[in-house]
Amino acid sequence: MIPPRVTSCHGCDLLLEADDLPPGSSAYCPRCGSKTHVAKADSINRTLAFSFMVLLVFFPAVFTPLMTLNALGMETSGSIVDNSILLYHQGYISVAAMVFLTAVLLPFLNPALLFLLALLAKVRRWPRGQAWLLRTFQSLEEWGMGEVYLIGVLVTIIKVYSMASISFNLGFFCFLVMVFMNLCALSFLDKSGLWVQIEEQLGLEDNRDIPAPGPGKETAMAAGLMCCHDCGRLSPGDVTDSEGEAECLRCGASLHYRKPDSISRTWALVAASAILLIPANLLPIMRVDFLGSSQYSTIMDGIIYFMHSGEYGIAVVIFAASVLVPVYKIIGLALALLSVQLGWKTRLRQKTQMFRFIEFIGRWSMLDIFVIALMTVLVNFGGFSSTHAAIGAPFFGGVVACTMLAALTFDARLLWDGNHGDA
Repeated sequence: MIPPRVTSCHGCDLLLEADDLPPGSSAYCPRCGSKTHVAKADSINRTLAFSFMVLLVFFPAVFTPLMTLNALGMETSGSIVDNSILLYHQGYISVAAMVFLTAVLLPFLNPALLFLLALLAKVRRWPRGQAWLLRTFQSLEEWGMGEVYLIGVLVTIIKVYSMASISFNLGFFCFLVMVFMNLCALSFLDKSGLWVQIEEQLGLEDNRDIPAPGPGKETAMAAGLMCCHDCGRLSPGDVTDSEGEAECLRCGASLHYRKPDSISRTWALVAASAILLIPANLLPIMRVDFLGSSQYSTIMDGIIYFMHSGEYGIAVVIFAASVLVPVYKIIGLALALLSVQLGWKTRLRQKTQMFRFIEFIGRWSMLDIFVIALMTVLVNFGGFSSTHAAIGAPFFGGVVACTMLAALTFDARLLWDGNHGDA
């Protein structure tokens, strides 16, 4: 009988048997509840097809106008790439860079990486290149925010439909197709399956020589094994090169038992987020010029505007994404850090699930930034009426970036270190 492959949970470091799963089924860690693997049917072919469709519609989606606004005989329109250009000309370089990165560059680069990866995996060529492509994609995946931008488009439509007539252009429909196809490509991507295939092509041992975990629920670190942060492969802790550095044989990443300086880096980013959150909420993030007079609005002003307009659903979405989510992320990460440093070993399963939720919702705070970017392009009728970013926008963008980076630097396995059972 062939022994099972052994892996470790990315949430608590528990050693697990990596059983082959039927397509559509998922595996979960019995201790912390983290999802460890989702098996996908025909993953490579589907990922290849859908990522190709994304690339096919990307350029008209991004470079042609999304919609045209008509007010009192004056027309204005703009594309996604125009958002960054106009914000740059208004002097908000950091905000322009964030919008360009998350709404233009990475929505193209990520499916391009997926397409090349799936193509190489299909022909089973250049496994080292496949490993590099998959590592790079995993690092950039969360920063491509096409679906968040789409919600920003819908919020903007609701905000301007009462002041101007709207006609949708080619870019809008191509953008809808692009976002849908990208979500399909991501839903069919089987990262674990790809890493196993890369390992087979490289001719590496697939961890079947590691004893299967017994009833004591041993962790990888307790067994002297390092789990690669990028591909999840287990390696002996004494595998080092001439300079004392350990490197993953499958993907080439540096190996560590835990993410280096995780606590100090995460604390620094959480503190920066908390400091930036104050001006982000108190200072105006948008300015509207109308017939020579200027009106400034904060995040709460925008929420109140939708409440008074009867758009309660949109008000709730913006309040959740722009107020609750940043505060929740800061408090949640601070609680996780204190739990590690003070040795709090209660409700570890709930804390791990909280951290996974923080990772998931981090990108949705970009919603307000995208709405501002869209408004600056679409509501631009010269001396009659125009919209501009305001001083609070860079601070809010900083909050989003710092909280997302904090979630990336924190190692959730630290919560479970020293715990020898369920919690």
